Parts: sequence; structure tokens; C-alpha cells
Amino acid sequence: MIASPLPLGPFLVEASGHLTFRYPGIGPAFTFLWRKRCFTIKLAANTLSCSVPIGRLPSSTKGQERREAAMPLLRALGRQLPKGWHIHLLADHRIQLDTEQFLHWPSTAPALLTPVVRMALKIAPVLDLLDETGL
Repeated sequence: MIASPLPLGPFLVEASGHLTFRYPGIGPAFTFLWRKRCFTIKLAANTLSCSVPIGRLPSSTKGQERREAAMPLLRALGRQLPKGWHIHLLADHRIQLDTEQFLHWPSTAPALLTPVVRMALKIAPVLDLLDETGL
């Protein structure tokens, strides 16, 4: 017989299949690589947040034309993103997308991963556009 709750990384799996935090007060995080970008997912009590560098703004004098062309594109993109999605230009010229959404907790593993997969699929056209423009 398998003991319940079953430890699984930073979670405890209850007999019902629901996950709880193994170490209360310390929200687990994980990363995954998709389409050449590293997605960072963090969990808190009822929040799932994601940060992903989606491109880089040219910073050298040789990149001035690309940089000037990129700024209107980024502004327009920022206005078209789904609610709760935000684009930030970081100090090192990386362009980062941040999202945060409500997550029912405790949750099952599929219910935890489903919004992550949905977000990754929604961001695909954004990544395509940025790749086509060379950012």
C-alpha cells in the first residue's frame, strides 16, 4: 500500500490526486524550454505566474535600424496581448513577457499543467512574429 500523502518533489500527493505544498510558505517553481526560450513557472497559494524572455532589442550602434523598427512593433504587440500579459524591456535589452493567473488550489497535476500548456500555445504567434523580425 502506498502511503498518503505521497511526496513528489515540492508537492504532497493526496489520495484524491490533489497536490499540496510539501513545504508551506515556499512556492515551488519549475522551468521548461520551448521554442528556444526558457519559461519560468512559479506557484503561490492561488497564483500561477510565468516569465519568459521572448527576444532581445539590438543595443549596438550597428543595430540602430533594427532597434528603431522594433519599438513600434513592441508597442503594438503590448496593446494586443491578452489581459494579464505584460511585456517588459529589461536593463540588459532582453524583452520579457510576464503573466499571472488564478489557479484553484489545491490542484491536481493535470489542472496545474493545463494553463501552462494553454499559455505556451497562445504565445506561439508572438514568438513567430518576433522570430520573423529578428528580435
